[in-house]
Amino acid sequence: MESHRLFLGSKVSREGWAWLMVLASLPLVAWCLTRLSSGFDYWPAMALARGVRYGATVLFAYPLPLYLPFAPLGLLPDPWPQLLAPVISIAFLAAGLWLWGARRIVVLAALLLSPVGLGVLVNSNFNSGLAVFGLGLAVWAKRTGHHPLVGLGIALSLWRPANCLPAIAVLMLSGWRWRGLIEAAVAGLLFLAPITAVAFLYQPDWLGTYSQLLPVYRGWAGLGPHLLNVAGPFAYAAAQAAAAVAGVWLLRRRTLAEATAFSFALTVLLATLAGAYSGAEALPALTLAANESRYRSLPAIASLIGWMQTAILLAINYPVGLVAYWFVLQTYPLLKKPGPAPPDSDAPMHVSRAQAELGSSSMERLSISR
Repeated sequence: MESHRLFLGSKVSREGWAWLMVLASLPLVAWCLTRLSSGFDYWPAMALARGVRYGATVLFAYPLPLYLPFAPLGLLPDPWPQLLAPVISIAFLAAGLWLWGARRIVVLAALLLSPVGLGVLVNSNFNSGLAVFGLGLAVWAKRTGHHPLVGLGIALSLWRPANCLPAIAVLMLSGWRWRGLIEAAVAGLLFLAPITAVAFLYQPDWLGTYSQLLPVYRGWAGLGPHLLNVAGPFAYAAAQAAAAVAGVWLLRRRTLAEATAFSFALTVLLATLAGAYSGAEALPALTLAANESRYRSLPAIASLIGWMQTAILLAINYPVGLVAYWFVLQTYPLLKKPGPAPPDSDAPMHVSRAQAELGSSSMERLSISR
């Protein structure tokens, strides 16, 4: 009984320290937030509904079909689009992190209040929120045997094309039965095909316009654009393949969610650093790392130090998107041997990660055979 009280006390202490670090970051949040690069990434989608031609400005950074589901925002009178866009963006991010396993309030709070989490909010960066949500949905659905939702999740993850492909490769190479694979493929096509067809009806030459816009982003900050400029598209494709290989290698010792999240985080190194939100794709990996007892406070620590770095970058007028790389580095626990889950996790303490994953796969095969 005494040992139980001591253990409970240490548990509360760890949780308390995490909350203390979240609270300690709030003054930095207040100082930095108004100085973060803020924008309205929904503007291109809204502009389409108001008669602006796709490709009229470099703000159209993504293929036309990805903007169409959100174009109805442009039908609303101002200032409603500006008010709703950030709420929608952060809602997708929060729901996505929950799907990845951020069930403890302190973990979710630390991630959403981090520079990359609030970066999604201030930039109304719906692409990052949707990508995190989409891949989280796909991984959850694959684990539980809901294969049509896997296809839908993969389709939604395509809202960040440069980040999703290696993670999708890990998901696809994790083992399938033909029935589940076909169900996922059909569901994804049923979602993407209509909006792609509407895009060609709206502007038949949008593919050519998009190819003309792509070189603009090669000149932006980040390792990815630099690699593309210096070594060319083949080297860039090889780097994407390396991120996928790292995730597939992790499947041998980690769960599907952890392997996919790690590969997803690595792609932050290959994407354009346009703002603090550029590191949001690393948040699922931090979520999963915090499921181990020894890393319970990692999201809060990473967020606090991330805000310190952000304050320094803003003070010296340096691109704040660089903070994204810090969050990629915090995915290192997933490379280590799995440790024990915290006592309040969903899995029993005496069941190992490998056993839990094996049991989940067995149940999935049983449900498919039925």
